[in-house]
Amino acid sequence: MKNRHVRPAVMAAMLLIAVAGAGCGGGGPSPEMELGGINTGEVLKGLLARTERALAGVQDMASAQAAAAELDAINDDFDDLIYHVPKLSEKGRAEMGQKARKALPDLEAMAARIGGMPGLDEILGPSMNTMVDKIKLLL
Repeated sequence: MKNRHVRPAVMAAMLLIAVAGAGCGGGGPSPEMELGGINTGEVLKGLLARTERALAGVQDMASAQAAAAELDAINDDFDDLIYHVPKLSEKGRAEMGQKARKALPDLEAMAARIGGMPGLDEILGPSMNTMVDKIKLLL
């Protein structure tokens, strides 16, 4: 892991996600998944949404290069999340495992889709495979 502390940009994104979700109806995010007012489950959700957005625009080599840079940044943010999850309560870690388990098939499907794109797989495949490995650490 490159950084054992949440970078200011990551913290700002985490805070934005937490604030945006605070007024939503329903049960809301589980307090067991909160660290310092940041809900780690919402952070995971945000990382997966960023991944989906990064891959949505991939059409050619140029767009794949741009997506690869974003995927690398997302993987760095996964490192931050992975570092902080052990600080959760036992129940919070279990909930994170459930969320990761639920997200894993979609992430694997995204990786498989990239694997089926000749030429683009060489650019995006390593980052996607790394991401799949990282989400498995949250199980």
